[in-house]
Amino acid sequence: MSTETHAAVTARSKRLRWTLLAACVCLVVYGTLFPFIGWRTPGDFHRLFSAAALDHVSATDVLANVLLYMPLGFLAGLGRRLRRIPLILLAALLLSLCLETMQAFLPERVASWLDVATNVFGAGVGAVLATATAAMMRWPRAGWGRNLATRLRGDRAAWLGIAALVAWGCTQLIPFAPSLDVSELKTGLKPVWHVLQGSRSVDFWRCAAYVAATAALTITGASALRILSWGGVAAICLLAVLPLKVLVVGRQLSPEALAGTCAGVALGLILWRSGRQRVLVVAALLLPAHIVAEALHPGAPNTLIHAFNWIPLHAQLVHPINGLANLADSIWPPLALACLCLRLGMQSLWYLLPAVVLLLFAVECAQLWIPGRYPDITTVLTGTAAWAVAAAYAGRQPSRKRA
Repeated sequence: MSTETHAAVTARSKRLRWTLLAACVCLVVYGTLFPFIGWRTPGDFHRLFSAAALDHVSATDVLANVLLYMPLGFLAGLGRRLRRIPLILLAALLLSLCLETMQAFLPERVASWLDVATNVFGAGVGAVLATATAAMMRWPRAGWGRNLATRLRGDRAAWLGIAALVAWGCTQLIPFAPSLDVSELKTGLKPVWHVLQGSRSVDFWRCAAYVAATAALTITGASALRILSWGGVAAICLLAVLPLKVLVVGRQLSPEALAGTCAGVALGLILWRSGRQRVLVVAALLLPAHIVAEALHPGAPNTLIHAFNWIPLHAQLVHPINGLANLADSIWPPLALACLCLRLGMQSLWYLLPAVVLLLFAVECAQLWIPGRYPDITTVLTGTAAWAVAAAYAGRQPSRKRA
């Protein structure tokens, strides 16, 4: 790559990072001040700075506040040194304090100094993760570190595939709160135990959705890491999520997840060894199949048909932890599909943006006729945004010359 081309790529990456950072700030403002109605003049701000903020504290609120500001801190900390972290913390403090003060004017929101503290902590965690990642990529001494830095640095398809694996892991492990309590471990294994006892049956529809997802992710991960000969790492990461899921508070290991993940990983590895160009096409077809199967899964029996929700992030703000998992679940399929399309030689991902929007909107509209499902515009917007970010990040790929 020439110096001029490298400078153009660097400039595009910086613009994308600042655009994502601005989008994160807008989402934080939206989520903090939603629903923006009933503005009034408060008598005082005593609750914001008093011990009353601890009256109704829940672990869910604390985790949501931390996770909400982590992407902001991560994006702000990318490419920065450790000495810039105090500036990032100061910016997060000013933003959070400003928004919490504005919450005092909204009757449906509660201003709290604890929210400010957890928000700043989340931004700090994100900034530390970003600087640690950058430091690892710059580490020149160890052989594996040099190998990782030099071979993955310019491979944007690989990073999209890795991001898809991470996002899928987030869907399974949010809220990332481990517990070794025996009762929690029993609760995490209850679905599997009930199937073994014959008190419930296996949902083969959801099992098929897991097979399609994990098979496509195995191929995506193997394709992303092929230059390092680490194809098996993707399979190990997917399987490692299963025991970790039992250790997370509020999460359960279902028989569908256990059987579907094991079968999907095995299928993905078999397909990967059969022929790499054709298997990429198969994986690219499995992802839309997973989206359709997951979206059209029948709800609980004797449940109502729900109207289409046109308010972005409405359900996610009502149930923030489950909402974050749902957002991650709508992000990873577009990222994985983008990685596969780049590996197949597509020059620009923007060409498929209308098809992605149409698919996501169609499956959400189809949920209007399925009892127990909640069609939501947020899923469409999140998936579209993930594809647009992947397209902007990948840029225009050079055409391949045929011999």
